[in-house]
Amino acid sequence: MESGRQQGLRKLVLAIDALLVLGAMPLASWLHELALPVAPFLREKPSFDQYAVLAYLALPLYLSFIWAFGLNRVFERPLGAGALLRDLAKLHLAVLLAFAVLAFLTRSVVNRSLLLGMLGCTFGLLLLERTVLLRWHSFQQQTGQGRARLLVAGAVTPDLLAFVTAAREQPWPPLFVGRVSPEDSPEPGDPSLPARLGAVSELERILHAEAVDQVLFFPPLHIPNLAAPALSVCERLGIPTCFAIPKPRQLEGPARILSLYELPFVSFDAAPKRPELLALKHAFDAVAALVLLLLAFPLLLACALGVLLAMGRPIFYVQERAGLFGRRFRMLKFRTMVSGADQQLEKLATLNEMSGPVFKARDDPRVTRFGRLLRRTSLDELPQLFHVLLGTMSLVGPRPLPSHEQQQIRGWHRRRLSMKPGITGLWQVSGRNEVDFEEWMRLDLSYVDGWSPLLDLRILVKTIPAVLSGRGAR
Repeated sequence: MESGRQQGLRKLVLAIDALLVLGAMPLASWLHELALPVAPFLREKPSFDQYAVLAYLALPLYLSFIWAFGLNRVFERPLGAGALLRDLAKLHLAVLLAFAVLAFLTRSVVNRSLLLGMLGCTFGLLLLERTVLLRWHSFQQQTGQGRARLLVAGAVTPDLLAFVTAAREQPWPPLFVGRVSPEDSPEPGDPSLPARLGAVSELERILHAEAVDQVLFFPPLHIPNLAAPALSVCERLGIPTCFAIPKPRQLEGPARILSLYELPFVSFDAAPKRPELLALKHAFDAVAALVLLLLAFPLLLACALGVLLAMGRPIFYVQERAGLFGRRFRMLKFRTMVSGADQQLEKLATLNEMSGPVFKARDDPRVTRFGRLLRRTSLDELPQLFHVLLGTMSLVGPRPLPSHEQQQIRGWHRRRLSMKPGITGLWQVSGRNEVDFEEWMRLDLSYVDGWSPLLDLRILVKTIPAVLSGRGAR
């Protein structure tokens, strides 16, 4: 669980970054004007419209990428000069590529010299800002002013020992003021432990004598009701508290505290995702799906007309599929099979080339000639962009299986449902039907467990040659 202080510092860094990005624009314009007499190859000073478009797009792009790449976590990890330069170079490359894509999609004219000047100015300003912030934070740590001063309360348990060890191994470790424990708690005499300052009943005296930023309660004081007197002391003195939650050893995901309808809950996520990055993914899905639908509208009409002329009605094949956490939805595809194809499935069971509860056949006799063309080019999947726009699917994610097939999947395979299903994914760019069922499931879980915006971007880039080559498409 992230502390409120960490979240506050991240927001502060984003606010400073926003001011610097805004300041880089007039600075770049001023430098551009100064350079014109000595650099005649530069374009004339851009118009106000060009300047306004650049200013309008730059700020949200910068802040989105800073947030997505975690570059606002300046105070959480010490960075050397090389790592800092690498992170900023990655940020500016992403912004430059985003500008290029936007200019291509909207056919806007962007003054390249002004854009490059702005990128150079933001690079210099952000480098200066982060260098100053890191040095200031390092100074605060060295003098002890910025180090968290923690007091642990509870018996000496494996959880307490593990916490102290992990905390001391952090790049900027906290300072353990000491430890209080129940009166009858045995003392192991371990020199690596924080020094025992007294019993829990003496907590008020200890807090008056020591500078403490936070009190951490461990078993047997990890339940607020059991530590009510000590909790009241901390509240009266204005000192924040935290309660350790013993976690079953077989669970790998970290615990999070949630407030649901004003009641606190402990949440265990199998594959935790940062909510802000998931929100960015969903926003990108909606915008990208809308743009792709507008661009592909003539192609959609051509495919619909082709199906109508080659196979007649219906144009779309509608099938119930399993979505996020098993939600059922009716998925659209362009029809590629003869009418009544689902009723013939049982008779064709011997043709199945895929292990597991799914059906895949290279020479499925139900697929028409025009349908094979649609499948080989993946054009039959185009209507699923409507599902992405409506939020039922994502551009990238595990492939949604028919509900009756998904119901036959048991155990760890079902964890693939913890992400929205996608039009493309690791399975599609890894060979699709050439991959056996177990490897398919492992690819899906690899995506679920290791998801990031960069992974989505890599899959989207790899999808283009996969579609063009038609590898694994049936």
